[in-house]
Amino acid sequence: MDSREQRLIERTKKGDRNAFEQLISPYSAALYNYIAFRVSNDADADDIIQETMLSIWRSIASYNYKSSFKTWAFSIAIRRLIDFYRKNGGNENLPLTDFENVFKAKDNISESIERMDVERALSNLNSKESELVYLVFYAQLSYTEVSAVLDIPVGTVKSRMSGIKAKLKNLLSQEG
Repeated sequence: MDSREQRLIERTKKGDRNAFEQLISPYSAALYNYIAFRVSNDADADDIIQETMLSIWRSIASYNYKSSFKTWAFSIAIRRLIDFYRKNGGNENLPLTDFENVFKAKDNISESIERMDVERALSNLNSKESELVYLVFYAQLSYTEVSAVLDIPVGTVKSRMSGIKAKLKNLLSQEG
């Protein structure tokens, strides 16, 4: 953690809203995309991100530097998602087929075809595999950070990602 982030955390702990905005800013898009990736509509994603930000603000005093701030914030986002599914009687392991928030359309036709192939391959992953892909490639969390967020050993993250990469490689090679 850099000293600037540490100063922002300390100022936020004292109730400085401006410091909180500066602190959360580098992570807000990744947090929103992670949440949007897990729910079916933008309104739910907006509600959950609002609850996540409020939870981060309210619980910042308990942040103890044992993990990175980014890891800690993602852990809170996951808890808010679980709360959302419990409250709405849903299942947090719903299949993820809407990658619109993750993949953006390309202007070039060949890139669009490649994007569709990747989307099709990713749609064959189960929800836990999709979550790992998102956390590693889109949220750009390290394996150690993913381990902390999901509360699983780093070795498990590595072996699952290895299996996912092999599965995606196989699926994409079948696509031609």
